[in-house]
Amino acid sequence: MKTKAAKRVLSAALTAVITASAVIGCAGQGDSEQEKGGSGSSALPTITMYPANASLTSGLVGGHKGEFFAENGFNLEVWAHSDERTNAILSSGDLPDIMYVPKENLNDMIEGGMLLNLDDYMDQLPNVTDNEKMDVALNYIRTYNSADTGSLYCLPLNVGDLITVYGFNDQTERNALKLLWEQFEDIGAPEIENFDDLLDVMEEMMAASPEDEAGNPFYGTVLNSGSDTDYFAGVTLYYRWQGYDTALLGYLLEEDMVNGTVSSILSTDSKYYEALKWLNEAYTRGLLDPDSINTDRQSMWNKTANHVMVPSGTLPGWADGGYYQYLVPGTKIYFNGTSTYGNGDYVIAISAETEHVEECLTLLNLFNDPDAIFRILNGPAGEGNIYTIEGDVISLTDEYLDWYENTDHSEAFTLASGEQESFWNTSFCVNTGELLSYKDSEGNYRTQRLEGFQELKDIAAENATYKTWQETTGHTDWMEWLESEGALVTESDLNNISTFAAIPDDTMKLTISAIKDTVVNASWQMVYAQSDEEFEQVWNSMVSDAEELGAEEVIEWKLADIDNAKQLRDALATE
Repeated sequence: MKTKAAKRVLSAALTAVITASAVIGCAGQGDSEQEKGGSGSSALPTITMYPANASLTSGLVGGHKGEFFAENGFNLEVWAHSDERTNAILSSGDLPDIMYVPKENLNDMIEGGMLLNLDDYMDQLPNVTDNEKMDVALNYIRTYNSADTGSLYCLPLNVGDLITVYGFNDQTERNALKLLWEQFEDIGAPEIENFDDLLDVMEEMMAASPEDEAGNPFYGTVLNSGSDTDYFAGVTLYYRWQGYDTALLGYLLEEDMVNGTVSSILSTDSKYYEALKWLNEAYTRGLLDPDSINTDRQSMWNKTANHVMVPSGTLPGWADGGYYQYLVPGTKIYFNGTSTYGNGDYVIAISAETEHVEECLTLLNLFNDPDAIFRILNGPAGEGNIYTIEGDVISLTDEYLDWYENTDHSEAFTLASGEQESFWNTSFCVNTGELLSYKDSEGNYRTQRLEGFQELKDIAAENATYKTWQETTGHTDWMEWLESEGALVTESDLNNISTFAAIPDDTMKLTISAIKDTVVNASWQMVYAQSDEEFEQVWNSMVSDAEELGAEEVIEWKLADIDNAKQLRDALATE
């Protein structure tokens, strides 16, 4: 590495060490009073869990979820997530009982004796051993995520089908351009031929609907800085609208999933440059929420709920919020609804130092049970709640069906106990579309998520906005539109490469971290650039700074790793 680059990386490393040291002392402390939680049961042991991101509410889990965990023998406390806290946990070795472990840290934690070897406890994980889909994923874990021990120190996440396989009109999940459809219809639903046209449409929509009846402003689009953990996440949906993926942006590479190719983002021909120019144009024309850089993920979610003409960044908007898809001519959508090996970035593991092995194993077993996950997400069965159970049949209650059909879902459903249902936003070991052991009245197995329930899909199909969408587009649903245009791609030569990717060494990690800070900061500057000249100046400086930090080495290393990952993937598939 060049001397200048090495010095700059070393400086970044020292800063990271100082930051981590400053927070090590508070890594295991309780969460702030602002963080929501429950009271738990004092007669039961409390196990702690550290999630993969800040999407999960921290604190002692209360309400019906807390009651369910208590019925299974423990209280559960969720630690608040932050990058600083992750560094502190890894530096101190002061782990929670259960941890969502970044794969890049997994081998070091295994070699350091920090994680419990699960091989001795598989008889206490029947939901794992009885799941045939999990066999392939566990074989992969033992081969590639065991620090060459061949043992099982963690479990994969998100194995199996996504709920979108069974869902209503969101079958490609966030991989689709979506518009706030009523407002789009209000301006005559003009044809959108390209993404410059999209900006014009956003502008017209905002002019026609500057605010709602309560005086809340409508935005053209909104970003957030809270999702910039590994790269500038503001380009995510712009990529997804066009068959690209963002998984390699931290390595300065972008994936064209449709064509199975990878290329550098540090080129004016890149999709990255194109996305930044598009976002800057949105800002210049007053279409981007100017406070985006100060917005966290939750605040972005709140703004996206019915008040963004075109969701971008990381939050796509859903049909029950009034958002429906639009296929820009010439674009293709990539979507694969099955996860064979599980989440490519995180696994879940038990601390070797836990005093609550039995309770932790119980939690992992629950996280492998679609029935248990359904209960965690939707509360207990019973009249006045979301569902009832008779024998092996689950039925939605009249109260829930009435709420679903006759409200805008801006307020959560209230259970018979008076508790408002709240989504528990974390990954489980089995994916969102895995089926329950329960059936509907016609004998079809129910889905783990309510989105797959036929009653709710039937109601959604009667939605007036959806019927307008059908009339305007001339299509029965989103998948039919994609298939009629030959615009859906489900397989790619880049499928699952992140699963078989190598972990950078410590020096490379420092280089990547330093480059990430440079690129993210510059990307925000370009979004807010006041002129084309300023934009180009920041772009050129970003490219130059990244190259001085070792961008070429990172790109070359990752390209070689991708080739190797493909070989490993293909070899395992033939075993």
